[in-house]
Amino acid sequence: MSKILIIEDDNTLQQGLAETLQFHGFETIRTRDGLSGLKLVEQQRPDLIVLDIMLPGVDGYEVCKQVRRHDEKTPILMLTARDRENDKLRGFELGADDYLTKPFSLKELVARVQALLKRTALEKDAPATVRIGDAEVLFRRFEIRRGGKTLELTPKENAILRLLAAHSPEVVSRDRIMDRVWGDEYDPSPRTIDNFILKLRQKIEHDPARPKHLLTVHGAGYKLIL
Repeated sequence: MSKILIIEDDNTLQQGLAETLQFHGFETIRTRDGLSGLKLVEQQRPDLIVLDIMLPGVDGYEVCKQVRRHDEKTPILMLTARDRENDKLRGFELGADDYLTKPFSLKELVARVQALLKRTALEKDAPATVRIGDAEVLFRRFEIRRGGKTLELTPKENAILRLLAAHSPEVVSRDRIMDRVWGDEYDPSPRTIDNFILKLRQKIEHDPARPKHLLTVHGAGYKLIL
């Protein structure tokens, strides 16, 4: 049973999150503020953290920053009433793994939690950074650095690339990508995944039309050659 730490100062929402996650088989721990949340991270070692940004005292950004100083792997799902792009980017830069803007459906939250836990289980031995040709991928920062330039990765691009890196040079099927990256969010078509692969090639390949690293294995899936 996975243990979920909920750091949320709205009592009604906190209770709703806990009851929903418990219904789906998760153990939950709850707190209302960032300082006690940091103590629970250290004491309880949760498998995933649901973290509100707007907290009394120590806010969610600072909690995320402090957690990432000694823990690179525990997934963090941030919650916020804000929907500005810069707020989301700041959370990702500090090490958040996913983001939900209030109001959201509890069904979507459960799907995100399940997807993050699947991804973490699969990628527990994956490196924090990899070099692909002359490109350096920094998964925690959602970045690719190449030729003196920094390119941003979307959460889905980051997850797909990390999954392929964790299994390099093995072939990863489309079905496995859909299961590990999208989980129960919805069922993407093969064309959707093809489009993500195309965008990734544009960021890591010198000639995306003739890729040398991110390869399609027809009828099987994709593989990454580091």
